[in-house]
Amino acid sequence: MSSPEAPGNAADVGSGGAAAGVTPLGIWALAWPTMLVMGAGTIVRFADFAMVGDLGPDATAAVGVGGGFYWLIESLTSVGSIGVTAIVARAVGAGDTALAAACHKQGQIQGIVLASVGCAIVFPFTDSAIGLYGVEPEVVAIGSDYLWWRLWGTIPLSIAMVFGAALRAAGDAQTPLWAGLVASIVNVFMNWVLIYGNLGAPALGVTGAAIASNIAMAVMMIHLLALFATRRLVVSPDGGSWRPDLDLQTRILRIGVPGGIEGGLFQTGLMLFQRIMSPFGTNVIAAYNIGATLLSFSFIPGVGFSLAASTLVGQYLGARDPERSARQGWRAMSSAVVTMTLIGIGLVVFARPIADAFTNDPEVIDLTVVVLSIFGFAHPFMAVEFAIGGALRGAGDTIFPLICVFSGLVVVRLGLAFVLVEGFDAPIEWVWSVLVADYIVKAVLFVAKFRGGSWKRRRV
Repeated sequence: MSSPEAPGNAADVGSGGAAAGVTPLGIWALAWPTMLVMGAGTIVRFADFAMVGDLGPDATAAVGVGGGFYWLIESLTSVGSIGVTAIVARAVGAGDTALAAACHKQGQIQGIVLASVGCAIVFPFTDSAIGLYGVEPEVVAIGSDYLWWRLWGTIPLSIAMVFGAALRAAGDAQTPLWAGLVASIVNVFMNWVLIYGNLGAPALGVTGAAIASNIAMAVMMIHLLALFATRRLVVSPDGGSWRPDLDLQTRILRIGVPGGIEGGLFQTGLMLFQRIMSPFGTNVIAAYNIGATLLSFSFIPGVGFSLAASTLVGQYLGARDPERSARQGWRAMSSAVVTMTLIGIGLVVFARPIADAFTNDPEVIDLTVVVLSIFGFAHPFMAVEFAIGGALRGAGDTIFPLICVFSGLVVVRLGLAFVLVEGFDAPIEWVWSVLVADYIVKAVLFVAKFRGGSWKRRRV
């Protein structure tokens, strides 16, 4: 795929050497570093499930539901990074280096505050939070302990997320890649140490997996802060102020809040979906969580193309070239559809040997294979949501993706699943199949919106 031409503005964004104006990199060049770091993150999640899988289905289910609720809190902290992506991309495209630097700092402030508030609210109620999933008491006990420990890593995660958003929006996908790869290696190593009690450490089981994740997040945060302090990043420590700027904070919130609500709604929907599945038993919950983790491998190119689309769409709008901005969105979508479909097929074909690596329970293995066989049909439609959703967010339109998630996840997926279970006593295969309908509805809505073009006039 050819790289788009960049405007001639060569003002420095920071002393890291990147230039303001639209990056000369194309969709693939921006997407592959994100894919690689997402792949590393997926391997870490695989390692979490595989290592705790030796402790039994209760431990596997606990990590799944505990991690799911943790990412609900992460949705709150992501408000800053979502707003930063749109504003920094637009500022860089327009050559406004001062705004890009200021927005990054205000996003960091916002993310830290929201992370602190979210954790303070949830810390006393981890048992109740996991109980919302309707899982068995043994899973609640293990999952609440896992969630309590994971919460301690929320602020480092928030700081790393805002750094990643600002860097990618400015066209630097390489630095977040290396920071993420280092953190992934640390995470897997600390899993080995703390879950099993190697190198003289206590064998902490599921708690060890949570602490290992926190250590990895702290390492990534320190890595990025060190680069920032020594002026080796595309975002400069010299521009803007660390004092709260109410005007810029409001702009970030206006864009980020719908995105944060979308993420929170998505995680809440997943929680309710698991609640609907809870009468089917712990093995079904464990298999679904293993299947969802395996399925996340197919999400990797989707996230890569989503962030690439956000960067280029936002930058070209900043450079006042909406037509080229639109072409980048469609290119991202076509690339995502082809890539995700091929990977999804491969994931389904090799589902059984991969599932064998996560658990030695025959029933859980069989159920995991069923999950992937059904979910494989949704891959092309997932790709549309990732790419076009990213393009719209890069334009600063975070409200429409929220509407789409509500329509597909809440109305279609949860509505149909509830009717199937309560009204028809349907088997679990039918319940899992409604995910396909969810993604079809969202894909149709996203394509119609992007083709309409109203996002080109969006102000950030």
